[in-house]
Amino acid sequence: MENLFAIIILTSLFITVLVMSSNTLQSALGFSEMHCIILSVCTSIYGVIGIVHCWKGALERILLPYAILAMAFLLLVLFLFLRRSVKYLKNRLSNRASTKNVPEMNDERLER
Repeated sequence: MENLFAIIILTSLFITVLVMSSNTLQSALGFSEMHCIILSVCTSIYGVIGIVHCWKGALERILLPYAILAMAFLLLVLFLFLRRSVKYLKNRLSNRASTKNVPEMNDERLER
């Protein structure tokens, strides 16, 4: 059961890093699609291997930057998700507050 859980986590990490690095390489650096896929797969593999080695306690110098890259991507996704959630809640609360004040304002105008 523990191995299945680890496989699920590492697969999700691999896919996340793969998609993010692919989009970054293609949009920011202008690589072609084939180069982008090859570099993204390599970066994702090294990132997952680096994370596995960090969990085991054996830190290798070559894999450390890729592990940091993978963790930075995951923290960025988490930050963007939280930012979008807060923005959504603010908009929803402000819309709810503005709709409550409309009938009250109409009543005051009718009284005048």
